[in-house]
Amino acid sequence: MMLRGFRRGDGRLGARNHVLVLPSVVCADLVAERIGGLNAVAVTHQHGCGQVGDDVAHTERSLLGFATNPNVGAVVVVSLGCETIQGPRLAKRLGELGQTVDLVGIQALGGSAKAEAHGQASVARLRLGLDRLERVEAPLRDLRVGVRFASGGQGKAREVVECAVDSGASVVVAGRWPGADELLYGERARGRLASVPDPGHGAEQDVALAAAGAQIIVSFVGSGQAPIGFATCPVIASALDQDLFVALQDDFDLGPSADAWSSVIEVFNGGQCAAERRRACDFMLRRIARTM
Repeated sequence: MMLRGFRRGDGRLGARNHVLVLPSVVCADLVAERIGGLNAVAVTHQHGCGQVGDDVAHTERSLLGFATNPNVGAVVVVSLGCETIQGPRLAKRLGELGQTVDLVGIQALGGSAKAEAHGQASVARLRLGLDRLERVEAPLRDLRVGVRFASGGQGKAREVVECAVDSGASVVVAGRWPGADELLYGERARGRLASVPDPGHGAEQDVALAAAGAQIIVSFVGSGQAPIGFATCPVIASALDQDLFVALQDDFDLGPSADAWSSVIEVFNGGQCAAERRRACDFMLRRIARTM
């Protein structure tokens, strides 16, 4: 089996080829949304203002990790100009990490309307550049799978972990996992098997997996939950409960008896997962302190 993805400057392989519009602060969310349109993935969040101490470092590390995932080919950072997580610093650090990045400063440009126009022009230019890239063939060692699972799903998760490692791919798991290198939330994985011991819940876990470098996420969804998508990574949703699968069959990719690993390569190579078909782009950062 071979991967077909987008080769980045640092050698990593992307399953998708997104332009990401990333507000550095909650106050820039609306402008970021309007900039995004159909040519980019725009996320919103409640962070970047009134944060102190370790929480600032935690948020900045998470945004940097998320925005340098190999599925992201370029980033437009949207800054208000008076935030705690400073947009110019965030953009500078992304550039230092090898990401292609533009900065839109709302106050610096004279207000929201001018910032939107500037940002939309940036997205159009960046999108044009990314559209010139073609998928290239690559071995499975270029794959890093993210795995998260609800209660009762550890066995199914272990199947994916073992298949990935046996094939030469890498894995990062949301939650503690024996034998895995343990990562901080937002930290990039380096070894073949890694875990984020304190990944939060739901979409918070997906941020941790994406920041670790996972290009694709396999999610084992338990009873009483619903499958969710993610902003920049395809999420293969596998039901652990048959009744839930029947009730939400359009929203799941796989039922309880399906082999999740068999879908990973197909989706990596461009096959749409259910979350992508319904354009589910959840994004939620885990917090370690309250906003002041």
